[in-house]
Amino acid sequence: MLRARRVFGAGRPVPPPDPGAAPPAALSELDAWLAARVLESGQALPPERAAALQRAAGAARFRATGRPHLPGLDRVAAAFGLDDPERDMLLAAALVEASAGAARLVALIEPGGARRLVLGQLAALGLEPADFIARLRPDAPIVDCGLVALRGEGPLVTRELAMPPDVTAAILGLRGACALPLRPLGDEDRNRPLPPGVADRTAALIRMLARREIPGAPLVVVTGAEDSGRRDIARAVAAALRPSAVEAVLSDLAEPDRQVALRRTARMHDAVAILGDPQPAMLGPTLRGLDGPVIVIAPPGAFAAVAACSDRPVLSLDVPRSSVAERAELWRQAIPSVVPEDHTRIAERFAFGRAGIGRALRLALASARIEGRKVPNACDLLAACDQLRTVEFDGSAQRLGCPFCRDDIVLRRETEAELDLAIAWARHGSRLFAPDGPGAGLKAGQGLACLFSGPPGTGKTMAAQIVAREVDFALYRIDLSRVIDKFIGESEKRLAALFDEAERSRVALFFDEADACFGKRTELRDSHDRYANITIDFLLQRLESFEGLAILATNLAGNMDDAFLRRIRVRAEFGPPGPAERLRIWQRLLPAPGMRSEDIDLAILSDGFELVGGEIRNALYTAHLLAAGEDGILAMRHCVKGLWRELAKIGRLPDRTRLGPWQHLVAEEAGKTRFAGR
Repeated sequence: MLRARRVFGAGRPVPPPDPGAAPPAALSELDAWLAARVLESGQALPPERAAALQRAAGAARFRATGRPHLPGLDRVAAAFGLDDPERDMLLAAALVEASAGAARLVALIEPGGARRLVLGQLAALGLEPADFIARLRPDAPIVDCGLVALRGEGPLVTRELAMPPDVTAAILGLRGACALPLRPLGDEDRNRPLPPGVADRTAALIRMLARREIPGAPLVVVTGAEDSGRRDIARAVAAALRPSAVEAVLSDLAEPDRQVALRRTARMHDAVAILGDPQPAMLGPTLRGLDGPVIVIAPPGAFAAVAACSDRPVLSLDVPRSSVAERAELWRQAIPSVVPEDHTRIAERFAFGRAGIGRALRLALASARIEGRKVPNACDLLAACDQLRTVEFDGSAQRLGCPFCRDDIVLRRETEAELDLAIAWARHGSRLFAPDGPGAGLKAGQGLACLFSGPPGTGKTMAAQIVAREVDFALYRIDLSRVIDKFIGESEKRLAALFDEAERSRVALFFDEADACFGKRTELRDSHDRYANITIDFLLQRLESFEGLAILATNLAGNMDDAFLRRIRVRAEFGPPGPAERLRIWQRLLPAPGMRSEDIDLAILSDGFELVGGEIRNALYTAHLLAAGEDGILAMRHCVKGLWRELAKIGRLPDRTRLGPWQHLVAEEAGKTRFAGR
């Protein structure tokens, strides 16, 4: 078998051959059959070459009038409807590919000829080359499915018959060599649990197919989100039709040779073709070349485009989005050691199906073992899910870190209440308002759109980061310069891709300066206004159907279209903080008492100067740098200088007497500035 592995390049141990197959030890007997065919054809040969053929044919078990009975050859002939001459030609071509002895015999027929069998040499086997011209036309099964290929230039009779390794292996009865991955189908595929929302329809479809109630070779289109159980359904349906399946992604079949390999593999192994990533430009030609049943795995909404590519009987199976309860049950089956509450918590935050859960579980198990634990806990699972979350925004969005927690932000009470509501909705909305949830009658949908409005520096971005962290969503800030396009229709395409990807990956979209794309519609004065309004209309519809988390932030809420405001679930106003809120902000941003000077007067810093949180943070950046320059700890003089610098930067310098005993510091700074100016 080592020889067979070298010849066919399987890349892994080759399973035992079929009963009656031609193992390498038996190739010499088949070589003898080939020599006997040449001798009995009556072709005139020089004495020395005739003697060599006589020696090779001496051990022949077969005569020219008989044919080797090889199960592999019989199966290939039956699968492609080959007649006896075609069988002999394929066997001879396969021997030349696999046996050095057969290659030498072919060279004896015509000195100086190629090592491969040439079409004209079929006469030496007792076959008429002219009879094969029609058999080897491009649309004939033997060529269309790539059993042999004519290589070279010039007249047909001078061209070589080349055979792919998988066909050679099949003819000689050697398993394990396929042009495309072949999956045996069995009870595991037929009995695998299917998504509850489509299990009954799948079972009914399988019964129809098993009873052959659908004429011809059907096309089954399974649509749904990635990792929703589409592949399990496809394999269950395929198992009811054929003993095996060949699975391929359409993008991997761009080359004509790959499409030929798909047709050959499906027909030669009596397999169902399961195709993913359907692309109409490629799907049509691929389907026309397959004469057996085909199953296509497609994204939501792609059924019509796929069905239009074929004139076969088309059947549809749409996999609905899984509910929290269904995902929690999958987690329970995968890792029952975690408490049910954690199953639900993970299921609420990550829309993983069976495949994604398996990957996350393996990653979490590895992390737990590194830390010396045999079984992963909920934290391991959450961390693994976040690592595996894949997002493809094609440069139109950047992920924002979420370093802040709920206690890090200081807001007015009414704003805090809206923020808490946003967190509750994002955390529990998918369960409460799902079709089987207690709030299903409200028809609220499972998505959440928030509007955070207020002046710069009041905490809108920070609040978005907190909401995303509290519900374990990754947060992506939309780069409007990469989304809004001057060309008609391009903005809508890019926005649609953003929303679709966010739903698939369960990430939060953050639209900063949202009034730039969610602004008011204008009167139609020119074509620019009309196309701008089309983009806004699209956003209105997509935001309403969006089943994820979208956070819109704006400094100018008055510029937002009223139709958007009606679709907002949570609206939080971020106003400038009052004295009490400013005091809390200073307290939280300053170092702990043991790490700062005792002379810091929080009342002076917070009462007299109306700064927002972002400006207070900037003032403290400067203060820390000043303290580091003096090799000391943070003191009141550093805070005063940092505060005054920030006030000067924003153009709001007040009366410095508000600094009380510290006003001389800013007076000294002003004097230095005037002196430097001279």
